[in-house]
Amino acid sequence: MSTLSAAQSSYLASTLSALPEFNGTMRRGGVAFYGSVDMGLNYQNVSGHTLWQTQSGGEWTSKFGFFGREDLGNGLWAEFNLESGFLANSGSLQTSQTLFNREAWVGLNSNTFGQVRFGNQYGVGLPLFVDVFGGVGTNSVYTWLAGGVTQTSRTIAPNADLGPGAALSPARIPNSITWATPRFYGLGAELLYAFNNSTDTTPHASNQGVLLSWIHGPLYAAATYSQVWSAPVTVAAGNAATTVRNDLYGVGAVYDVGRYVLSTSYNQYAPKLAGDGIARIYTVGGILPVGRNAFRLSVVYRDTSGVRDSTGKPANDSAIGVMAGYDYALSKRTSLYARGGFIRNSGISTIILNNNPLPTSPTGVPETGSTPVTFSIGMYHNF
Repeated sequence: MSTLSAAQSSYLASTLSALPEFNGTMRRGGVAFYGSVDMGLNYQNVSGHTLWQTQSGGEWTSKFGFFGREDLGNGLWAEFNLESGFLANSGSLQTSQTLFNREAWVGLNSNTFGQVRFGNQYGVGLPLFVDVFGGVGTNSVYTWLAGGVTQTSRTIAPNADLGPGAALSPARIPNSITWATPRFYGLGAELLYAFNNSTDTTPHASNQGVLLSWIHGPLYAAATYSQVWSAPVTVAAGNAATTVRNDLYGVGAVYDVGRYVLSTSYNQYAPKLAGDGIARIYTVGGILPVGRNAFRLSVVYRDTSGVRDSTGKPANDSAIGVMAGYDYALSKRTSLYARGGFIRNSGISTIILNNNPLPTSPTGVPETGSTPVTFSIGMYHNF
């Protein structure tokens, strides 16, 4: 999250001011209660199968949290954050039986040595604001394509089309330690190490990586590299289950001059297992604020290499997604919004959109070449 703070410019600053870590109201310390309530009406269609539903979190994830900061003197601060996501349309927790699924960390912050945090916290992948829709779990083609959320006959999982042991680093990493350095001439780094907390699984890490970023006026640029280990998988019959290392690379840039915001990124996901494929994701997007209005557009392309069809032959496994959006600000904390987008699957690609499964054959094989479509209208209030 420290990268978000440093990357603020006029438009992003106005958006992020909803969060007490960034809005400057806690310069002397204290505890803030904050959150968002976001509700909308959503329509989905895939191959003639339609769904109308109420939907929580169309622009901001519905959540509540506590952020605290204490001045320890000599430029040193103690900080903590506890944040829980929920579904506004039902009141249930976003993650079953987990109260603070989005943030649960404590740490120290110093102008001299930077920030050190322990707990469940943001990872060192590209920051969520690289996506002009904020990487929200609903109305963002970036979320579904960059996450490689693939449907197979057995499961719906990130990068499931790449082969056994393919995994993805989640936005928030439990059991993790991070250190974010102070910035020097606009340059900064953040390092992460997360334990697997298991006595029977090696290596001891579940996730480790680094994020390098540079800020120069309205430009924010970043590069990231992570190693993520999968849950144990059985690669071949008769062999013991083993974890698979996944190498994740990313570069991205955001140019925010207030009158407009431009964004681009590239991600690559490479499981280190012979026979597995590699996924590459290319993204461009923009935001055009006009008074109380804001127009958004995102285009995301996912391509793979090394992926094979059911007969073992190399296959096209690409998909492209487009999402457009409109926001109307009723105040600094309350807005109306509209979203519309689709993902066009090509070849054997089976990426889903907005958590809507694809049609399947009687044997459970998902339909290939489909185009999931989604439209939403809604409102949110930040407090």
